[in-house]
Amino acid sequence: MTPPEFVRELRKEVEAHSAVTHPFLRRFATGGLPRWQIWGYASQHYHLVCFFTAYLEAIEARTPDAEVRRLLRDILEDEYMRPQSFERSHPALYRRFMRAVGFGDGDWDRVPLLPATRAFVQLHLDMTLRSWLEALGAVGPGHEWAIPLMFPHLVQGLERSVPLDPAALEYFHLHIDLDVEHGKALEESLLRWATTAENQEDMRRGARRSLEARGAFWSALGEQLFPDLVSAHAGSRTL
Repeated sequence: MTPPEFVRELRKEVEAHSAVTHPFLRRFATGGLPRWQIWGYASQHYHLVCFFTAYLEAIEARTPDAEVRRLLRDILEDEYMRPQSFERSHPALYRRFMRAVGFGDGDWDRVPLLPATRAFVQLHLDMTLRSWLEALGAVGPGHEWAIPLMFPHLVQGLERSVPLDPAALEYFHLHIDLDVEHGKALEESLLRWATTAENQEDMRRGARRSLEARGAFWSALGEQLFPDLVSAHAGSRTL
């Protein structure tokens, strides 16, 4: 399979993956969410947000390709919002959202994490040590290609649940737009290295493992926040 063919097939796989079309996202998008459900979602997702740059920095440190390093540095500059202030970094923007839905400063660090939340982060950290190509598949196809497809459901659900200033949702809107550009940049990196079947398998494995962890994360949130959804989903599998 040529590199362009590989990228096209992988993108189709990402778009059809169950993590991207997860029932949790569809249920969340219907809105009418009480604040405890919004808080439950937000506190877990925040942990994922805080670690994303660590994956990028680890790949940048391990890749032998100077052009891939340059592309990753450009993405990191966007994530940190440099040369703007620290208060424009992506975790800071997420904390702005959390304050808008009722969190006090520091509350987000005192919420117990679900096992699936911890597992998501640990999986990605482990991948950066295992293979930088596998990790590239996780952050490129697994994150930057998938997030613009998932986040609109989250925005819709939040807007249908609580009155929020548009600035409170900047983190989400930014990623719906910006991750399309980041996805293109990471696609360039994939094309540069998808020249062997072994490299392609590493990248595909990273994307699949990342998306499977994302699906497990959505499922864990669904079990905590929408037990009716879980029961209905389980019932449908037994028919």
